[in-house]
Amino acid sequence: MDVDQALVRAVQRGEKGAMDALIRASYGDVYALCRRLLGDPADAADATQEVYVRVVRSVLAFRGESAFGTWLHRVTVNVCMTALRRRGDVRARGQSAGYADFEPDELLSDDDGPEARAETADLAGRTAQALAQLSEDAREVVVLRDVQGLSTKETAELLGVTEGAVKVRLHRAHARLRELVGA
Repeated sequence: MDVDQALVRAVQRGEKGAMDALIRASYGDVYALCRRLLGDPADAADATQEVYVRVVRSVLAFRGESAFGTWLHRVTVNVCMTALRRRGDVRARGQSAGYADFEPDELLSDDDGPEARAETADLAGRTAQALAQLSEDAREVVVLRDVQGLSTKETAELLGVTEGAVKVRLHRAHARLRELVGA
């Protein structure tokens, strides 16, 4: 989510049309992230609307200590996680955000037989259960780095920790996942 800092400052100054321009500039990225996290287009649209309600309420408090896109990403993730908890989705109870995008069949080719499919489905189920058992900190790092593909730096900014802390959390989370999955 790359947003021009000058546009953010214009919104903070209350310039006419600046908020509309900010929404237009970032809407596609916000909706896409909501869609990925929530899985349902209608839920994603609702969450996107809620993100911008929060942005309107909080943009004056944005101090610019990190990139606006990082802040907007965090707001979006928070809105989506709240929506998941509200609807009782398994991802909010511990499985990775974005899990709905992961299907065991995506890992297989058309040539793979029933045995390979069964093994892959079993591994996917054990991995989902293992993710559910990770601490929230560990799960967040795994989701941001491994599922969403953010860099260590982006993950650190989003979580408000150092890059070293991200690396340590990710290393420990991967070790714990290997232990839990038994692979």
